[in-house]
Amino acid sequence: MRITQMAKKEITKSKAKEYRSAKKKRKGEILDAVCETTGWSRDNCRRQLKRASRRSVKTSTKRNRTKPLKYSFEARLILFNLWCISGQCCGQYMVYQIEDGLIERVIAHKELHRFKGNKGPYIEAGDPIVAELKSMSSATIDRYLAAYKKELMPLSKTTTKPASYPLRNEIPFGKSYTEHQEPGWLSTDTVAHCGANLRGDHIWTLNSTDTVTGWTETLSIKSRASIFVKEGHEEILPRFPFPVLGINYDGGSEFINREMIDYAKLQDYQMTRSRPYHSNDNAHIEQKNGEIVRRYAFRYRYNGDTAMAVLNDLWYWVNIRKNYLLPTRKCIGHTKTKSGRTRGIYDRPMSPARRLLNYDCVSEDDKQEICQMLCDLNDAEVTRQILDLQSKLIGLASARQLLDYVNHEVQQVISA
Repeated sequence: MRITQMAKKEITKSKAKEYRSAKKKRKGEILDAVCETTGWSRDNCRRQLKRASRRSVKTSTKRNRTKPLKYSFEARLILFNLWCISGQCCGQYMVYQIEDGLIERVIAHKELHRFKGNKGPYIEAGDPIVAELKSMSSATIDRYLAAYKKELMPLSKTTTKPASYPLRNEIPFGKSYTEHQEPGWLSTDTVAHCGANLRGDHIWTLNSTDTVTGWTETLSIKSRASIFVKEGHEEILPRFPFPVLGINYDGGSEFINREMIDYAKLQDYQMTRSRPYHSNDNAHIEQKNGEIVRRYAFRYRYNGDTAMAVLNDLWYWVNIRKNYLLPTRKCIGHTKTKSGRTRGIYDRPMSPARRLLNYDCVSEDDKQEICQMLCDLNDAEVTRQILDLQSKLIGLASARQLLDYVNHEVQQVISA
């Protein structure tokens, strides 16, 4: 008679306790008996008996929390409103933003409200909730905001095409970013707004960042033909508040061409390129491509003068947020853990504008202009402008995707 699976489990369960405590000879006899009864192989019988003989682990009962919460529900709600206004950064960076006067700025502009959706009465400077927000650690902020940080981004397409060998041989490889101690050493790349298909005409974005301070400038251009890339450089380089000493490119043909080589000589900056098959040589700008271009302009396809004008308006506000309001950390060394793993050592989070104030290569007039900008900025107004331009971009996208990248709750907070 054929034995059911349930009966086989009952047989192994009845023999499991004896099998666990038996001697080697007796274990063999038990295995023989179970094999003959169930029809399993010897290895399977041994596996089933071991599995059934495992002692059940008592699950600990969850105790009710007796310790009162350190932060009130209202403080956690206002933290979310503040996070939406400030650019949705991580807890470590948000702690720096609060220390840098984020709460004081939004209260002075009457942009922080008490209720959900950033509605209701304004928060005043002497409110006890302000003290609660200032005392929150980065881990606490991340824990309270964890539910709002889920993002889904589709994969991107590579658009780098190698330049010809004679031109590449004229341009030396770039040095390690750790060798540069003064601002002015840029890393530059282009990003395609092509959607899911690279064919046809579409807008490109020229992105350039300083590897020492993190100051970034962004500009959209019609295509990556050398004439438009050169015009983009002519517009974007004067925006940096310090002299440009050198620019490192990847091996793309939009940069490694005769027109760009002559332009670099005319502007008197050193032109370098990344090594083939070493994608991390251009790590700074690759990170900025994702953090700025892909995050704020999404992955839709854009073409035409109208879309390019909206993109460049968007980059104006995004660069203000990234350069003046949002902090970054810089790796200043490495250490070895007990297990032998290499860990980076980072400095205190600081916005690129704050970093520039520590360098002599920035003129006093530029430093005064930066300080005045830091005092006058309204974080909520910057966020409102960004969300409004993002909505226009979605309407102009020539290849709409089902995923809506504009967070509805963030819009609700900012539009209050």
